[in-house]
Amino acid sequence: MADDLSFLDSLGISDSELSQPQSAYEKFILGLAQEVTDQFRDYIFENVNNTGGLAASVVYFPTGMMSFEIQADDYYKFQDQGVNPIGQQKYQTPYQFKLPYVTKNHAAAIREWKGYDMSHAYASAAATKFKYGLKPRNITDNVMTEDVLNRIASDLATVTGLMFEISFTKNTRTWQ
Repeated sequence: MADDLSFLDSLGISDSELSQPQSAYEKFILGLAQEVTDQFRDYIFENVNNTGGLAASVVYFPTGMMSFEIQADDYYKFQDQGVNPIGQQKYQTPYQFKLPYVTKNHAAAIREWKGYDMSHAYASAAATKFKYGLKPRNITDNVMTEDVLNRIASDLATVTGLMFEISFTKNTRTWQ
């Protein structure tokens, strides 16, 4: 992602739109939000093991005139930051499996994802919970790099004539 910043080149504002700056800025931000959302989806499809539901769940929500949030299913945070196996600190993550057994839903999800029979799905889930955990995929860090944020700030400065400091805050606590 860090090397592919071409999606930012197509986000521009025409001279006619500059006569109506509020709608032009809003259009720019919404276009940017859609492009960032697409980058998150693409990264998840390419780098996270799942059935595609996580990537499909990534959406943006405008939160003000010049801001938006990217939201996804609750398990995004576990794929992004990883989950430690029971009783181990394998990854630097706040998440750890807690139940000392495999639930039916966990096994059913693996069966659906991998096409295993239920006994194989239970074995796979047990190995994940007790031995391997979930390796962090660092989705947010790989999509929203410093280069991307600096490029967005530069493009906003070009569009508005103002200097911007762009921030991207990862807030997994408020996700639904």
